[in-house]
Amino acid sequence: MSEQYPPAGDGPDPDGARSRPGAQPPPAGPAEQGGQRPWFPVQDSVNQAPPGPGQPFRPSTDPGQPPRPPTSPQGGTGWPQQWVGPSGTWPPDVGAAPPPGSGLMPMAAYQAAGPPAPAEARRGRVPWVPVVVLALLVGLGGGVGGALLVDAGKDADDRSAPSTSSPTDPQVPAPTPAAPVAGGPGLSPVIAVAAKVLPSVVSLDVEGARSEVSGSGFVYDNEGHVVTNNHVIEPAAADGDITVSLSDGREVNAEIVGRSPAYDLAVIKLDEPPGVPAVSLGSSDGVAVGQSVVAIGSPLGLNATVTSGIISATQRPVTAGGRGETSYINALQTDAAINPGNSGGPLVDLDGRVIGVNSAIATLGSAADRQRGNIGVGFSIPVDQVISTVEQILETGHAEYPIIGAQVSVENDTAGARVQDVSTDSPAQQAGLEDGDLITAINEEEVSDGVELIVKIRSFAPGETVTLEVSRGGQVESYDVVLGSQIG
Repeated sequence: MSEQYPPAGDGPDPDGARSRPGAQPPPAGPAEQGGQRPWFPVQDSVNQAPPGPGQPFRPSTDPGQPPRPPTSPQGGTGWPQQWVGPSGTWPPDVGAAPPPGSGLMPMAAYQAAGPPAPAEARRGRVPWVPVVVLALLVGLGGGVGGALLVDAGKDADDRSAPSTSSPTDPQVPAPTPAAPVAGGPGLSPVIAVAAKVLPSVVSLDVEGARSEVSGSGFVYDNEGHVVTNNHVIEPAAADGDITVSLSDGREVNAEIVGRSPAYDLAVIKLDEPPGVPAVSLGSSDGVAVGQSVVAIGSPLGLNATVTSGIISATQRPVTAGGRGETSYINALQTDAAINPGNSGGPLVDLDGRVIGVNSAIATLGSAADRQRGNIGVGFSIPVDQVISTVEQILETGHAEYPIIGAQVSVENDTAGARVQDVSTDSPAQQAGLEDGDLITAINEEEVSDGVELIVKIRSFAPGETVTLEVSRGGQVESYDVVLGSQIG
C-alpha cells in the first residue's frame, strides 16, 4: 500500500484542494461528477467509497485496465491522497490491520462506524492560528509557548495525515517525571525550600527621629540574634524603635548589637527568645552562575514572600547603603525578584541554606522617574562575608574592614583606579604608592575603576598582603601592600 503526503511548504489551492506546486491535478473520477463525495483515508483508484456492511467490493475500473490515480477532494478537507496498490483493489484480507504508522482506519472499523463526517465538519489546522496569535500577545512566557505551537503547526502542514507519533517521539518531547510540575507528581523544589526557611525569616519596622523604614531579616542563632542590612536599621541607630514580626505571629522589640556600614550589615537582638528556628548557613565560595536560588522577605510590606530565580553573576562590584556611608559589595547578582522591603532577607540555595543577604537592586531612569521595583537585577552580600562581619560584631560590637590608606577616584573615565591622595604612614605609602598612580590590577585581576578596586580590597581581611600593578610615567610596576584596618 502506498501513501502520498503534500511536500513541505504546500498550501491550499484556490478551490480548497491541496496539490504539489507546478503539478497538474489528475482528472476527476466518475464518482466525483455532480457533487462532492466524502473523503476517506483509504479508497479505490477513482475515489470510490468503500462498500457498506454486507456489500461486496466492486472495482470501478475494467479488469485488466490500469487504474486512474485518485484526485484530491474538493472543499479543502485536508485528507491525504491515498489509494490501494497497483491493482486498484482492496487487500485480500479487508479485516487486516493497516501498516504501522499509516494512520489508516481498519476496514472493519470503518464499516462499523459508518462513513466519515462531511468535509465542512473537519477543519484541519484552523485552531493553531488563534492559539499562536494569543501566545504572541501575552508576552515572553506566551512567546515560548507560541514557538512550540508554531513548530507543531509546521509539522502538521508538512504532513497532512493524522499524526501517529508516540509520546516519546523526539519531535514532541515528553516531560520527564523529575521535572518540577506545579501540582503534578514532581512538585517544585521551591516548596520544600519555603517550608524550611520561612519560619526563620522576619520582617522589621524601624522608626527613627526623621524616617520610618521596613525591611527583612533572619534569625541567625538560638540566642535571638537577627541579621539584616545596615541601611534598614540605620534610622534607629541614634534613637529609635525596632519592631520585629516573627513567623509565629508575635511582634517583639529589638536592640542594635552592632552594624557595619562598610558591608551594609547589622545585627540586632530580640528582647525575648525567638521561639523559631535559626537559618542554616551555607557558603558563597562555591556558588555558580546559573544556580537556582530563592529569595525570601517582605517586599512592600508583604510578609513571607517567596520568589525564585538563578545566580546571574558573581563578584559583581556594587555600591549600596542608606543616608550614611556608602557600602561597597562584591555581590552575587540574581534575577530572583527583589523589591523594596526585601533588604536584609536571605538568598538561599535549593537545600535551604543561606548563601547571601539581599541588599540592593538596579533601577532604570533618573531619580525622578526611575522604576523602583524589580527589573530582574538584584544583588546580595555573599554569606562568607556576612559570617565574617557578623561574628566580629557579636564578639566586639563592631566590624573592621581592610584598607590601603589611599583615596582613589570612583569615576570610570580611565582604565583603572586613579590614586588621588596617599595618607601619611599608610600601607599604600609604606609600599611606595604615590599620588597620581593608576592602579590597573590587584593580584593579577584587572580593575576597571575605583569602585571595583575598593570592592576587591574589601573581599580580603586586614593583615593580608595584596599585589597591586601600578602604571606611572608609562611604566608598569608591582607593589606589595599589607592591608590595614578600619572600623566601620
